[in-house]
Amino acid sequence: MPSLMLIGTAHVIDLSSPLEGFIRDFNPDSVALELDRNRWIALQSSNQKREGPLFLRLLARFQQHLGESFGSSPGSEMLVAANVARSLGGEVHLIDKPILPTLIGAWKNMPWNEFWSIIKDSSFSLIGRGNSDFSQSMKSGDFSKELEQFSSEYPVIKSHLIDKRDTYMSRNIVKLFRKNRDSKIVAIVGEGHIDGMASKLSSINPKVVRLSDLLSRKSNTVSFSIKI
Repeated sequence: MPSLMLIGTAHVIDLSSPLEGFIRDFNPDSVALELDRNRWIALQSSNQKREGPLFLRLLARFQQHLGESFGSSPGSEMLVAANVARSLGGEVHLIDKPILPTLIGAWKNMPWNEFWSIIKDSSFSLIGRGNSDFSQSMKSGDFSKELEQFSSEYPVIKSHLIDKRDTYMSRNIVKLFRKNRDSKIVAIVGEGHIDGMASKLSSINPKVVRLSDLLSRKSNTVSFSIKI
């Protein structure tokens, strides 16, 4: 029978040790990453270009700022997962949509109210007007309120950047199982994709590890040998 674990991460928090622990405990045949080929190459070469629409470049700068604050560069959890998979003799699969066409689709279909809202929100974040509720969510790993607000304020952006990618990545996981129905796969995705993908893959009955689970394990875990 197929065996699947979905792990929800945050790209801006250093979760290397607990992430490695969960993957090793599951002992998968392969690890599926929320990346496409171009982002994977850029991540390994530390050459992550700030391309795409203005709103994305603002968000990329904001994400970089958060990464510096929390001691983890965006994407580092993907490198950790890939290295753990290789140490276990497993394969690494890239399951996400190519990012540029995805961004272009969001850009072309974005209504003006969403465009100006995301510019405003990103600008406030960059000049340090932090939200205390967001800071608390970073500590607890529960972003349900933020995701609900995001869905309400940016439905078109959410459709392109979250919902359609949920479907795309879920289909790619199903394809992997069709090649080997008895395989064990761990999928590493952002916390915002967990609910959508768990629902779409419910027939496989995936084991779900949330960001909050990683954070709770972070305080009482030990580091293994995997480095990035």
